[in-house]
Amino acid sequence: MTEQGPEVTLGEGTIGYRDGAEAYLLRFFSEHTVGEYELFPKDAPWAIHYHLTPRRKTLLSWIDFGPGGRILELGAGCGALTAHLVTLPHAITAVEGSPERAAVIKARCRNARNLEIVAANAAGLPYEHQYDVVTLVGVLEYAAAFVDGPRPHERLLAEARRYLKDDGCLILAIENRMGHKYLAGLPEDHTGRPYAGINGYPGPGAARTFDRPALTALLARAGFPVSQWYYPSPDYKTPDAVVSERALGMAGIDVLPVLELPTRDYDGRHWPAFSERQFLRSALAAGTAGHFMNSFLVLAAATDDAPLLAANRGTLAVAVNADSCPPRFQTMTRFVAAGDGVDVLRRNLHDLPPATFTSGSQHIKAREPYRLGYVSFLQATLCAVEDCDMAGAAKTLATWMEHIASRARPAGPQSAAGFAAFCRDHLGRAIYPDRESEGWLPGSLLDAHPGNVLFHPETGDIRYIDLEWRLRCDIPLQLLIDRGVNLVGQKLGALAPYLDLPPGASLPPGLEARISRHPLCRRSDAASLDAVTQWLFAAVTHGDLDYRQQGRAL
Repeated sequence: MTEQGPEVTLGEGTIGYRDGAEAYLLRFFSEHTVGEYELFPKDAPWAIHYHLTPRRKTLLSWIDFGPGGRILELGAGCGALTAHLVTLPHAITAVEGSPERAAVIKARCRNARNLEIVAANAAGLPYEHQYDVVTLVGVLEYAAAFVDGPRPHERLLAEARRYLKDDGCLILAIENRMGHKYLAGLPEDHTGRPYAGINGYPGPGAARTFDRPALTALLARAGFPVSQWYYPSPDYKTPDAVVSERALGMAGIDVLPVLELPTRDYDGRHWPAFSERQFLRSALAAGTAGHFMNSFLVLAAATDDAPLLAANRGTLAVAVNADSCPPRFQTMTRFVAAGDGVDVLRRNLHDLPPATFTSGSQHIKAREPYRLGYVSFLQATLCAVEDCDMAGAAKTLATWMEHIASRARPAGPQSAAGFAAFCRDHLGRAIYPDRESEGWLPGSLLDAHPGNVLFHPETGDIRYIDLEWRLRCDIPLQLLIDRGVNLVGQKLGALAPYLDLPPGASLPPGLEARISRHPLCRRSDAASLDAVTQWLFAAVTHGDLDYRQQGRAL
């Protein structure tokens, strides 16, 4: 390793694998100093997007690796996860079979002082029981292409076991052959053909994934009888959430809100043939959901007392916002078992202090209890619609509206003036005109939409969670009502192919007819809501809640 960064050591058995992005990435990282969590071009092709999106790091960024040690990354690719690992207080060895990709890692991580890069085959390395952690992310499925012998997948896992210390831990990520997106007809990631894995991979092609029982057996035969199972969503490639097997079966926890559904096809040409959300509702009720998640993230070891297993056993789920805003607004939310309950821990992903703005704030509540047994008004409404109970859906949404209205207060001398000043200074236009005589809410309730307001089905008790975005001025009651109904419409719109909605509709006619008659919906103002929504999106994307956009007066 030199002062210019890590050198690349050429080992045995290099391979020529590439996906066409290597030359661009080598030039990009050689010519630019970029933050790994900064925004990237949204119109980048998938081959580039895949290597640059900060969502890649969500797979590992939540894991407690301990205070130090040695980590071996097998099949490091172009360094998306290496770039996270080198931020740890560990010595990192990144092994990549392609010399071209190893060169990208060198350019990408040129400032790392704890990194060794080896261009070599992942099997047959001279590392005997040296590492605390070995990672195999997106590698096992290709074992037949670069590992000799009749059982290449088992041999690669056995090699990983050989590189580990006795109490070391393997971190394995791979697609699930029986994942719900594959069952719903989306193309298999490696072959591009629907149902290829479900049909046993007929025809040519070296890549092969596994279902959970087959993968469990492979791990056991390779020396990993103990494992903890996690499920990245929407998959291990670009996750924004990770859910544990323990959370799937824990009474009182609803994992559906953190899952990205429906699963998006990366080329945008295919759509799931059935509602994955309804499928998973049934699988969760039956206790079988873990067999049908799109990807596996497995922490596997030889013994139950492996330090990495113990350090992460309490984490039930993680949600990360890393690609829709700059680092000052990026967050990590962890759901952690605590005694008989669950704690929700939130922080800035990079431990940055909160920024100060004149117009509003990002509020991150560091710790609060998870409300076991509670359900959000949004999830309850979605479930009622899926169950064809439009009356129940309308009643649920109306209950949320009426509760919010009960928090409203008459306009004070500053309410309308403060909101008008905010609109003038930041939106460039007046919105929600002639509302001075109507109800007003504190700007701290801007995020009190149906997804962030919970109720207990038996007691009716109502609680608020995750009121992240706040304005310093009061807001019209109608703004929050419109925002909440619009959110329900967006979520149902994404499920439209499975709900038999007419073209262009977001709410089912039965729900639309009922909710439109409610007094709190009669004065909805779509144009005004759109102006606020556009401003908030732009402000968060720019990392500046004092962002000013040009508009026009109404």
